[in-house]
Amino acid sequence: MIERKKAKPVKRRLLIDGDILIYKVATMNEVDTHWGDGLWTLHCDENICKTQVDSTIDELLVDLDADAYMIALTDTKNFRKDVLPSYKDNRKSKRKPMVLNALREYVLKQHKAIIYKNLEADDVLGIFATAPHKEERVIVSIDKDLRQIPALISQDGKTIEKVTKAEADYWFMVQAMAGDSVDGYSGVPKVGVKTAQKLLGDINVPLLDLWKTVLKTYDKAGYSKKEALQQARVAHILTNKDYNRKTGKVKLWQI
Repeated sequence: MIERKKAKPVKRRLLIDGDILIYKVATMNEVDTHWGDGLWTLHCDENICKTQVDSTIDELLVDLDADAYMIALTDTKNFRKDVLPSYKDNRKSKRKPMVLNALREYVLKQHKAIIYKNLEADDVLGIFATAPHKEERVIVSIDKDLRQIPALISQDGKTIEKVTKAEADYWFMVQAMAGDSVDGYSGVPKVGVKTAQKLLGDINVPLLDLWKTVLKTYDKAGYSKKEALQQARVAHILTNKDYNRKTGKVKLWQI
C-alpha cells in the first residue's frame, strides 16, 4: 500500500483490482507481426506495459481525486475450489497474456500489491472496503461481482457511486441464482440475470426472503438446498467479517 502524500492523512484511498489492471495492459500490448513467407510472431514489450501500469494508476488518482491507493491480486490457491472443485476449470485451456506474470511481480514489488491466502482479488477488495476505517475508500473495478459489496465503487475510473446494503444483498442473490459462466459456476440452468431479477422482485426485500426465492427456484429446477448453497458460496464476495487475516480461514456464507 503506497501513500501519495505521506505527510498528510489519507482522505480517499482507491482499492484497485490488480488482476484486471495487469491483464488489460498485458493483453492490449501484444503485437502480432508477419515476417513474410507465412511466418508470424507475437511479442510484447514488458517495459511499455510497466509504464502503462504506472500511468493508469496515476490517472485514476487524478480522475477520482484520491491521495492513496492499494492494489489487490489473487492468490495462487482459491478457497472456492474446495467448495466447488470445478470452479474456473473453464479457464485452464485459455492462453494468458505473455507478460502477465512479469506484471504481477512488478505490482507486487513496486506497488506493494496485497495478496491474502486462498482469496481472489475481489475478496481482498471487499474486505478492505468493509473493514473499519476513517478514510474514504473506493473500489475501482469493472467486475460486476463487486456490486455485492456495500461500498463506494468506480467502474469507469471516472465516476463514483454508492452501493447500499440492500443493493449489495440483491445483486448477490441475483448472481447466486444466475451463476457466472466466466467464473465457471452455473447457477440455475436457463436462469439469467434478467430472469433472476424478475423472480426476486423488489430490491428492498429482506435478504432472508430473497434467499427463500432462490431456494424455490433451485427446487423447481430439481436441485437441492445443498446445491443452492454451494452456488451461493462461490458467488459470494467476502467482507471483513468473513475472513481471518491471521489464520487465512474463510467463513463460508450462510444465512
